[in-house]
Amino acid sequence: MRTTNTAESDLSSAKIPKLWERFGKERWAERLEEVGAFGPTTAVYSAYESDVTGSYQLLVGRQVRDSSPVSAPLQVVSTSQGSYLAFHCSGPLPQAVIAGWRDVWTYFASANAPARAYTFDFEIYPDAGPVEIWVAVRDR
Repeated sequence: MRTTNTAESDLSSAKIPKLWERFGKERWAERLEEVGAFGPTTAVYSAYESDVTGSYQLLVGRQVRDSSPVSAPLQVVSTSQGSYLAFHCSGPLPQAVIAGWRDVWTYFASANAPARAYTFDFEIYPDAGPVEIWVAVRDR
C-alpha cells in the first residue's frame, strides 16, 4: 500500500488504520505462520519517493526465510543492511506509535541529527514490551 504522511494526518484519507484493521480481521498473523513466518509482527516502510513529505510503501507482516515461497496476496520484501536508530513507543496503540513517529520527525529536524537514509524503516511489535521504530540513517 502506498501513502503519504499528509494523507495519514486526515482520517478521511488515512490508509494505515484500514491496513491494520484488515491485518487483524483477516487473521494475517496466524495465516503467515502457516507459510513459515516467524518473529514479531513488523511494519516495513520502503520505496520512499523522497523524504518525509513524499509517498512510501507500507507492508505489514512477519519475517520469513529466504527460501520461503509465498503466493498472492502475500509479498516478500528483502531489506538491506544499514545503520538504524531505534525509538521506543510506550503506551496504548495506536497512539503510542503516532507519538513515536512525531518524536522521530522532531529528532531528525534537529541540526545535529544524522541524515535519514529513506531506504527501509521498521515498526516492530513484540508480544510483550513497547513497540520499536527503527529508522535508517546514512553512514557518516
